[in-house]
Amino acid sequence: MDGVIWRRGGLLDAPLAARLAEAAFEPEYREAWTAGQIAGLLGTSDSWLELAETAGDAASASGIAFALCRLAADEVELLLCATSPDWRRKGVGAELIGRVAEHCRLRGARRLFLEVRASNASALALYLKAGFREDGRRPGYYRTISGDRIDAITLSREP
Repeated sequence: MDGVIWRRGGLLDAPLAARLAEAAFEPEYREAWTAGQIAGLLGTSDSWLELAETAGDAASASGIAFALCRLAADEVELLLCATSPDWRRKGVGAELIGRVAEHCRLRGARRLFLEVRASNASALALYLKAGFREDGRRPGYYRTISGDRIDAITLSREP
């Protein structure tokens, strides 16, 4: 993918991931994590961050996408991922999922799972195309700022 640099992120990248999440998620759904929440998870040995950035020097590079993951036993949970609105529908999300799956295999995971808001049609389409299958639903799991309740769909696949 031209113009994209992929790398493993760390604690110092938590603010970048938080900015990406804030730009990618609609505030109504309260899905974006703060830099502190992301850093707190990255402070554990079983969590990691996959990052995509634009090519260029440090001053001109900018974030494109990220995935925040956590390994537990032989499973990996994809806790949060986002793609900058300017980079959607260009294959970045599919590449990101592929990179997460590869890292899962390297860590010995036998299952990759996540949950997604039932009303997030774009994310659902991406995950299903990437080989995820629906495992179940959590009725009314998410609550919007306005108080509406939305189901969570749980999905999984082999890495």
